[in-house]
Amino acid sequence: MANGFGQTTFAGEVLRTTDAAILFERNDGVEFWVPRRCCLQGDEVDEGDTDLVVADWWLKQEGLD
Repeated sequence: MANGFGQTTFAGEVLRTTDAAILFERNDGVEFWVPRRCCLQGDEVDEGDTDLVVADWWLKQEGLD
């Protein structure tokens, strides 16, 4: 869901994290890796988190918009 600030919030679950990226599964079953730098407070995201806020420019670039 776009929030109007150049970011979209996804509902789902963080399945895995690395120092550089986050593996997220949306509620519709789509999984994708997102660079932490493209997420709001990306350095604080942990496995099991249920929402992810991602920069719209990155979503468009990756065809996930």
